[in-house]
Amino acid sequence: MLAKKIAKRNDLLRRSLPCIYPPNLAVLTKGVASLGDGEVNEIFKKVRDFSEFTEGNNPWGEHDFGAFQYNGRKFFWKIDDYGGHEGYNLILTIMLAEEY
Repeated sequence: MLAKKIAKRNDLLRRSLPCIYPPNLAVLTKGVASLGDGEVNEIFKKVRDFSEFTEGNNPWGEHDFGAFQYNGRKFFWKIDDYGGHEGYNLILTIMLAEEY
């Protein structure tokens, strides 16, 4: 039951892209940020609309990680729960797989 509650919270965070506000935060790695606004917007859509959760990428059912291909490159996104530490609750990080 807790996993479903966490998954719902994480899905709401992703679906609010690109408008994520404190105490939550969205972070793009240097590689993603360097792609330009048009591509970053498409990547936001891919993260926001991600629904391909499997046992392999979602073993605890929390919807806190995803991987996808875009323009021949692999991307990862992940959500970490900071629980208020450093003033943040949830941090959504979007990265190129090669930056992991």
